Amino acid sequence: MFSWFKKESDVVVSLGRRGEDEAQKRYKALGYKIVAANEFNRKGKQLGEIDFIAQRKTEIAFVEVKTRTLDSTKFGSGLDAVNRNKQSRLLAATKLYLIKHPEFQKFRPHIDVCLVSYNLDKTLKDVIIMENLVEDLN
Repeated sequence: MFSWFKKESDVVVSLGRRGEDEAQKRYKALGYKIVAANEFNRKGKQLGEIDFIAQRKTEIAFVEVKTRTLDSTKFGSGLDAVNRNKQSRLLAATKLYLIKHPEFQKFRPHIDVCLVSYNLDKTLKDVIIMENLVEDLN
């Protein structure tokens, strides 16, 4: 379609999708297998979305991806976006996933935040994995 009809949100979604793809590539390079993507509770209360779930040996990673360009200040830093409310929703979604998928209950779960950054020319700058950044304090 005509590029001038695109909304600003379409550009953000595109950048976010690219970031999730790069994050998945990084996890695969580390020996993980992607077992699910864009996982959320389809019935009942919306608990939050898990960008993707990756499994390696006896561990299972629930990954939240935050993608930014270097000039992006509109949404704050990727790390700032994973506030207490977001962490709570990630924990709830993770627990629900493990209840619905008992085959993963024997695995060591961790919730990671993956920060993906792009240069101004939209080339990939960096992918940083912050393992086990979200913990259940209950």
